[in-house]
Parts: sequence; C-alpha cells; structure tokens
Amino acid sequence: VTGASAGIGLAAAQRFAAEGAQCYMVGRRREELEKSAQTIGEAATAVQADVSNLADLDRLYQRIKQSHGGLDVIFANAGNYDFLPLGLVTEEHFDKMFDLNVRGLLFTVQKALPLLRDGASIIINGSVAAIKGMPGVSVYIATKAAVRSFARSWTAALKARKIPTNDISPGPLKQPS
Repeated sequence: VTGASAGIGLAAAQRFAAEGAQCYMVGRRREELEKSAQTIGEAATAVQADVSNLADLDRLYQRIKQSHGGLDVIFANAGNYDFLPLGLVTEEHFDKMFDLNVRGLLFTVQKALPLLRDGASIIINGSVAAIKGMPGVSVYIATKAAVRSFARSWTAALKARKIPTNDISPGPLKQPS
C-alpha cells in the first residue's frame, strides 16, 4: 500500500490486514508512516520510500521478495494535489505533480510486476476529478486522467496473467486536523 500514512491509504491497509494480509505500507514521512503501521500491528511493515525515486522502489521490492517471495495485491495510492489556477501553473508545479501522481505510480506498478503472482490484483487510486472538471486543479486532474488510462491499458496488457487493474475514483475527503 503506497501513500499509507493517512486517509485512504491507511484505511486500505487496515482493511487488507483485517482480511488477513501482510501489508507493506510505503510513505515518505517516516514518523507518520510508523505511527500508522503501529495502529495495525504485526500485519503491517512500514517502509519509508518515495515512489518517484526508482532506487527506493527497488529497495522496497527486494525487501518484499526476500520476506514473502511475491505479491497478491498492490494498492498504488500515492498522490498529491496543490490548488493552483491555470494562469499560475509553473514548470516546477507541473513536474512535481506528474512525478508523484503519474511517474511514481507507473514505476510502482512496473517494478512490482516480477513479484505479482498470476491472478494478483492491481488497485490504483484515481479520483473523480479525472472525469469532472474543477477550477484550480487542472494539473492534478490531468494526472488522475492519466492514472485512469493506465488502469484500462494495464488490464489489457496483463490479461494473459489474469491480473486486473482497477481504478477507484473517490471524491474529496475531509482531511484529519
């Protein structure tokens, strides 16, 4: 479970653990990540990593391979958004959003492929924003549209291995204070 230190990622990890899964929770902020893993207990392993950093992903998957040999489910949840009107979008903003939300998600899944068992599942966290225009978040919306396209194409690409890719598309969430 990537992006697992709060919100949807933590809730997903809690549900997977309740169903008997061993969860590898991935996030950039060590303190929050470890605190989240502790709420789950022995079924959770916290791994500090940045999914937009390929070396971090290699380290994560090597650890999983050594401990469990493979994966049955990957829940790619990393993502970020910043409200920025179209007229104020900068190259830095664009690159930051696409690095995490698109590039990070793509390589999270790609690098997991050798560990995914036939019949496994890929779940990616998209957003209702991919199909609904909203002011001030056009770059974020574009990243989530790309994520939605990944789900369609990866399902076709992995059909022979019986690995579906599902894009869940939640709406806005109230963030904890």
